[in-house]
This record gives sequence, C-alpha cells and structure tokens, in this order.
Amino acid sequence: MAKRSLNKKSPTAASDPTLPEGSERILGLAVNTLGRRIVWSLAQRTAQHGVLPGAYPVIAWLMHLNEATQTELSRLVGIEQPSMAVTLRRMERDGIIQRTPAPDHGRKSVVKLTARGRKLSAIISAAAHDVQSVAAKGLNAAELDEFYRLAGLMSENLNIKQRR
Repeated sequence: MAKRSLNKKSPTAASDPTLPEGSERILGLAVNTLGRRIVWSLAQRTAQHGVLPGAYPVIAWLMHLNEATQTELSRLVGIEQPSMAVTLRRMERDGIIQRTPAPDHGRKSVVKLTARGRKLSAIISAAAHDVQSVAAKGLNAAELDEFYRLAGLMSENLNIKQRR
C-alpha cells in the first residue's frame, strides 16, 4: 500500500488539515472523526453541568424509552455490558439515574432518569441541536435527510453482519 503525503490535499481533505489525503474515503476514519468532533462540541457546551460524554446516549435513550434494563441500554448504545455497568454506576453516583429491581426478574434492575437526569436531558438536547446546526451548516434539508438515510442503512447492514 502506497503512503499518502500529508502535504497534498484532496478537495475534501483540504478543508481539514488533520485528515491525510484520501482519508475521506476511509469510512471508519471519516465517521469516527465526525463522531469525536460532535462529542467534543457537545462536551464544550455541557461541561459546566458535570455530565460526562459517555452518559449522553444513555440519557437520550432513557428520555425516549422512559426506562430500560442495563442489558437493553448496552445493546442500544452499542457498548459491552461491563462498560455500561461502569457508566451506570457513575450516573447513579451523580444522581442522574436511579435503579430499581425489575418486578419480573430479581437479578435485573430497571434504570430511569431522576429529576436531575431529566433536567440534564433538556440541557443536552438544546446543546445537541446547537451542535447539529453547526455541523449541518451548508447542507440543505434533503442532504441532511439523505445523510440520515445512508447512516441508518449502513448501521443496519453492519448490525445484520454482527448478528450472524
């Protein structure tokens, strides 16, 4: 595989000196870079409230579902159960979530947002809308819809592969 020069830039990479030439054609690198920049931008807007970036998807899913088990959250967020356990312990310690025993299973617990967690979800949601506005600058509604369609299709394709 030939090395690519960091000094020569393609039209897309030219706008971003941190990406080597051709990197916009490496799907994982492009998506990872975008994701990390979104999380960084979101963290800048929410840091004063003391919520860690790992809590964002948990809070978002709990706002959507109202309650879930650790197993469900792990699957939805896409992280391993031990990592989810650590995240939930921190969130519980910080008063963002509460866990109660599941009525149908003694070893499982149901996770819900506390009043503080719901307040943080409103702050995170406003910050996320702000970050999306910045990230989508220069895109029209149809392009943004197409981005979501393509991202959803790629996610589903990879999810199918993962289940096999």
